[in-house]
Amino acid sequence: MTTQSATKSFIDWMYSVRYEDLPGDVRKMVQLALYDGIGNTMACSMLPVAHRLFNFIRLTGDSSNSTVIGFPQRTSVINAALVNGTLGHADEVDAIDDPDSRGNHVIAVSMAAALTAGQLVGASGSEVLRAVVLGYELAKRVHSVAAKFKEATGTDPGPFDEGNTMGAAAVAGISLGLSPDQMDVALSLAGHLACGITPFKRETRHMAKSFTRGGVGAKNGVTAALMAKAGYDAPRDILDGVQGFFHSYLGVEDPGPGFLAGLGQEYCISSLIFKRNSCGFGLQAPRQALLELITEHSLTHDEIAEIQIEMRPSDISSYFTSQRHPADCGDSLALAAVYGGMGFKEAHQEQFSSSTEFRAMRARIKVLPREDWANARFRLHTRVTISTKDGRKLTKETDYRQMNEEDLDTKFSHLVGLRVGEPKAEELAGVLKQLDTTGNITDVMVQLEFPEAAIEEV
Repeated sequence: MTTQSATKSFIDWMYSVRYEDLPGDVRKMVQLALYDGIGNTMACSMLPVAHRLFNFIRLTGDSSNSTVIGFPQRTSVINAALVNGTLGHADEVDAIDDPDSRGNHVIAVSMAAALTAGQLVGASGSEVLRAVVLGYELAKRVHSVAAKFKEATGTDPGPFDEGNTMGAAAVAGISLGLSPDQMDVALSLAGHLACGITPFKRETRHMAKSFTRGGVGAKNGVTAALMAKAGYDAPRDILDGVQGFFHSYLGVEDPGPGFLAGLGQEYCISSLIFKRNSCGFGLQAPRQALLELITEHSLTHDEIAEIQIEMRPSDISSYFTSQRHPADCGDSLALAAVYGGMGFKEAHQEQFSSSTEFRAMRARIKVLPREDWANARFRLHTRVTISTKDGRKLTKETDYRQMNEEDLDTKFSHLVGLRVGEPKAEELAGVLKQLDTTGNITDVMVQLEFPEAAIEEV
């Protein structure tokens, strides 16, 4: 008897799961994920990368089916997926999952694919949410196969955000109402479109990283799903066999038994971690601890003689020697010490990062590697010591604290309030937190269209 392929087994499972079948905590998590993600995207619509992409939309002169979040002009569904996906990760405020696994920023990609494809066909809010959960599952399981390959062989397969494209194809396919066979074709086409170039350490403006980890996957996933809906053909069972997805990237002919393990019993989106600060994930715990110390002891920045940060060695290498954007490097800690807050505006307005107070504080920050923290869980752990000019030493050792719904409300109010004002932010929060009751996602998307705005204006 022939064993069913991993591709068809996963597709069969996706089509067997209704939104009502998802556990209550999973439904709650995906609603909060889109609430947080749309808030992040609204704020990022003010950044230079957003205006560059909007200029691109103007140049294409295409149809106007779909909303670009935070902008007044609609565009094609494919361009909307590209822009919304890019803006979902245009700053380091988007949620992340399992910081030591391969492939991250999946929620930015999944959300953009679901919203744009769903708007095209008038999908319900619950169907869009279901699509995000199931496509997210595929993306993270694809990334997990690559992580296990690296662990087993000691060979790094290189950049591997291709799972984001595969997941986005599943998300878009569900939102568009593809048949199971059309979904099979869509996943195959997504495999053809997947790209993995990630020269992030060679840029200073976060544009290529946002494009690759957000926009590319969303655009490619929606493209693949639309091609399949239009009747385009491609080899089925693309996750299996010679010249399949994993064989092309990893040299293995099937994803292994772990790929399908636990389907329907556990959901990858349940481990999503929301960011409270505008900075890379490895800096979330240090920034959190630093701000707590400053608040608890009512410190002003001119009372601080030195800040000592103890971190996992690999995070020091990633954030203090490679990254150069204020939202994704050690500069974010100096911005926190001087200006407080979550740091979104401060990371993107030059007046803050060029101030004499910031430059003086940046020189006072010392970073120490903790070799005994090299294992994975210590990426969520830090020890911060502030030495004051009057001789005090104030220390806090802590894990990163996951955000609750009240924290997310505060974050949404701040970010979206910067963009459209707090009263409108409160109104949008009420709409987005009831997304599962929306009969047509277009009714929500049109409420996210606003005149252009720039970060310098807030």
